[in-house]
Amino acid sequence: MKKGKVFGKGQIVVGVMVLALAAAIWLNTKYLPTSTKYLGESAYVDNKTESNATETAVKPEDYFSTAKNERKEAREDALEEVEEILKGSKLSDADKKATLEKLQKITQNTAKEVNIENLLKAKGFTQALAIIGDNEINIIVKSDGLTTANTMQIQDIVTSQTDIPLSKIKIIPIK
Repeated sequence: MKKGKVFGKGQIVVGVMVLALAAAIWLNTKYLPTSTKYLGESAYVDNKTESNATETAVKPEDYFSTAKNERKEAREDALEEVEEILKGSKLSDADKKATLEKLQKITQNTAKEVNIENLLKAKGFTQALAIIGDNEINIIVKSDGLTTANTMQIQDIVTSQTDIPLSKIKIIPIK
């Protein structure tokens, strides 16, 4: 062992790695959005408006029925589009397969949304609307305020019916 050396190459490398790890942890906590500081936390969206804004009060029942009708019309349009594509004689087998997969996904999402809405109603939410996107879901419920237990019930229902991660679940209460 050489005299006069305080730090060897190995000690310097370990020190640099420790500093890099500390810097990464600090940057992660500094720039991580506050809404996702905890693993598995869902985004909670509040529908409060500013007091100066003109409020166009919509009854929750009207909102839910209108939203469900709009969703139904959009699905019917998508299904008509898929049927028109399938009727085309110039489609290759790969195109037909992709179109059928799209139709199957629409059907599965519709069934999942209905199941989620029915389960939410069974848990005590009088009005509920589930909207499944590509890899996210929006849950809109009639509520004066959600407790942590309510949020966890909704998350449990969504994760049991879909493969969507908790971070992609958005819960929106409407009064």
